[in-house]
Amino acid sequence: MKQRLAQPKLLLAPGVYDALTALVAEQAGFEALYLSGASIAYTRLGRSDIGLTTFTEVQDTLARITERVRVPVIVDAD
Repeated sequence: MKQRLAQPKLLLAPGVYDALTALVAEQAGFEALYLSGASIAYTRLGRSDIGLTTFTEVQDTLARITERVRVPVIVDAD
């Protein structure tokens, strides 16, 4: 990932929120994915991102995603 980020070409990393969306994005040819607490809050809790998503929920979601895909996942886990 470090080598890829050093290249001048833009890296498109679509936002994903679960293993299925991650798998679809990988199969579409994306080189990396993006997971945020906001996407988890929207899809799991049906709420805006106001700090309700816990680190454990992010960690659990990330674990499920990385079990299914091989591309790097950029995580915003504030």
